[in-house]
Amino acid sequence: MSEEEVPVENGDATPAPEPEVPAGPQYTLMTDSYPEISKIADGTWKCEGAPNWRRVPGFPIYATAQPNKADVDKCVEQAVKKYDEQKNVLWVNLRQEPVLYINGLPHSVRNSDDLAGHIVLNEAFEINNIENKMASELKKVATGEFTYCKDLQGERAHEKVPEYTSVSGRADAVSTVSEVFSAATKKEPKLEFKKIPLDLNAAPMEDTFDMIIRLLKGHGSAVPVIFNCQAGMARSSTASVIAGIIKETQLEAEFSKMKGIVPDEIIDSLRGKKLHPPAPVRDAKDNALMLGEFPVVMKLIADLPEAAEAKQQVDRLIDAVGPPNGVENIRETIVMDKMQYDVASDDYLPILKERIKDQIEKYFMLIVFSLYCKEVGQAGFNKTFKKWLDSQNHREKIAEGKGKLEWERKVPNEKIVDLKELLDCDAFNDNLPAVINKINQLSYKMFSDLPRGDQKCKSMRKLAGRTLIEVLPPKLSTYLEERLGDLSKVPDFYDMVGTLSYYGKMPIIED
Repeated sequence: MSEEEVPVENGDATPAPEPEVPAGPQYTLMTDSYPEISKIADGTWKCEGAPNWRRVPGFPIYATAQPNKADVDKCVEQAVKKYDEQKNVLWVNLRQEPVLYINGLPHSVRNSDDLAGHIVLNEAFEINNIENKMASELKKVATGEFTYCKDLQGERAHEKVPEYTSVSGRADAVSTVSEVFSAATKKEPKLEFKKIPLDLNAAPMEDTFDMIIRLLKGHGSAVPVIFNCQAGMARSSTASVIAGIIKETQLEAEFSKMKGIVPDEIIDSLRGKKLHPPAPVRDAKDNALMLGEFPVVMKLIADLPEAAEAKQQVDRLIDAVGPPNGVENIRETIVMDKMQYDVASDDYLPILKERIKDQIEKYFMLIVFSLYCKEVGQAGFNKTFKKWLDSQNHREKIAEGKGKLEWERKVPNEKIVDLKELLDCDAFNDNLPAVINKINQLSYKMFSDLPRGDQKCKSMRKLAGRTLIEVLPPKLSTYLEERLGDLSKVPDFYDMVGTLSYYGKMPIIED
């Protein structure tokens, strides 16, 4: 028997193993910039290379998208000029995903098998390791050629994942984020740079709150701080609120030190104007959720009346950080996602539900953080937020309460009974116009508390569709399902109405 021959037992040959397919690259580069990244109208200063650059009114707090390499110095210069009497300017990069500068433009590092998702790393050294590795590999390519994808959706995940295509380019210059900002600190000695990773949707980790405290408490309340994420949106807005709470706590301590030096009436006037402005008057038409009155938050206020003041502070800062001066109101975004939930497909519902719960937890924890600062901040933050939480029950409250939300709006049962009676008869066609009109009116009423817009219209239409399916007698449900498919996916309301209008009117074609 030759060496190539293999004995066959019982006439069954063992199939040769399939050849292994070589694995593709683990990471792919994605441009930071994407269509319509800029959300802010022209302000006092605008930089094309730093989209969404802005200052929070009344605070030495700035936020921006990841700037181009050439524009980092321009951004720092704005803060230095505005607060020229201060000895430092702080810059905090909030990104959990690694970033490389290719030819001066920022590109995020994505997992090749999940281009639409951001890499989630919570330690700066982990981010640095990937950045350094990727930069080293790119610099070794003799031709300088590299491939990348153009971002199409930005920081917020969409129900429909975009189709990405690879683009080739030439990497003439490659830098890590640390290298870019190290060069910037040499040009501007006042600049201090730090990476503090922050989650896109979920509440910051307790250690993250403490890292921001450690950074800011070593400086006066007037020292400017710049936050950046990919687009300068959710993460930068969240960090700006946290910084605002800390700086107001520092300012309160500074006012206390003025006692005996500055007349009390002057201190009280300054404190009231800066730290305790009157709460906005509530309109009877205001949506409770838009105001942040989520069940778990209202339970916190019921248990701790002082949480009402903490909520007021957080809401004031969120409103200052958000439009029109900023790009995202992180409280109202929860409600907009909830409206999207009302019309989302069944497959996307679990993903969206988790995102909504994460954002409720973030809002709740900002209020809890305000409570902590009011209690511990005056003593110089002599206890960490994490340790303070150990003596509270807030972790348990949010874990239990963040999902307590009206996930599906429903028409009242007595109205459902009336609609069923109109359709469950031989002459249902005569009643169909009245049913359509009643369902439309009920859907409008169920969403009357929400602001006008495309999302509200979609939510009303989805509720109208669900209601129509619920009130249909079996014969009509079967008829619709035969023509429009699975009714659990809730076909368009008017498609269903149009199809029902043909029931019993189309001739039966005999074979």
